[in-house]
Amino acid sequence: MFRNYFILLLLAHIIGDFYIQTNKMARKKEKEISWVLIHSLCYLAVMLIVALPVMSVTFIVGVTIAAIFHCLIDVFKFIYISHIRKRGRFSLIIDRNVFFTDQILHSLVLLGISYWLANGNLPISLNIIFRNFLNVIGIPGKQIMSWLFAILVIHKPTNIAISKFLLNYKPEDYNVKEDRKAGRYIGTVERIIMLIFIYINQYSAIGLVLTAKSIARYERITKEEHFAEYYLLGTLISTLIAIIVSFVF
Repeated sequence: MFRNYFILLLLAHIIGDFYIQTNKMARKKEKEISWVLIHSLCYLAVMLIVALPVMSVTFIVGVTIAAIFHCLIDVFKFIYISHIRKRGRFSLIIDRNVFFTDQILHSLVLLGISYWLANGNLPISLNIIFRNFLNVIGIPGKQIMSWLFAILVIHKPTNIAISKFLLNYKPEDYNVKEDRKAGRYIGTVERIIMLIFIYINQYSAIGLVLTAKSIARYERITKEEHFAEYYLLGTLISTLIAIIVSFVF
């Protein structure tokens, strides 16, 4: 029960904090407190939409509490970043640390709410409209939720997290535009294929994916030591995330 609640809340968080929130909105959030509040309202709307299929008053209270804590964390983040900028100490490293701290705090809040809901023995019961829809298409609701969560996690959130984590290791001559356009989509497709192989228990086939990716960068890997280390670290982190996400199935 706890696991289902946590995945459902994380799914809503990912949609609200990464997909509804555009890069433009994220930049404005760092400059104007009003955009922090706008984002929080959008986040609350996503949380409530995700709660609709469940139609439980207790669950709606839970997602509302999650949205309130989300707003408070973002307000404190805004105050901290504004203070750092005024002192001229803001850097990409601080931005990276703030990002991971922010996401850890949000996750802890969702963990606490999931525990509270599970401890109350509140079952996740879909309303009749969604239950009938799932019966017609013949796909379990849990399976849809798990795959939707997995695909959304391994795309934008993972690409952003890996990019920020590798800031200290990125070669000076690395093409940032190439990384954003091609590299990130390659990474997403790579993780999706890994998830499919893990799901059908074809673990050895994962090596073929990594081999194909390495062949495309073989010349640069063999000639540039720093790029090889950057590439290997990024690939290992990407693979690790795919494996961790596979546990939702």
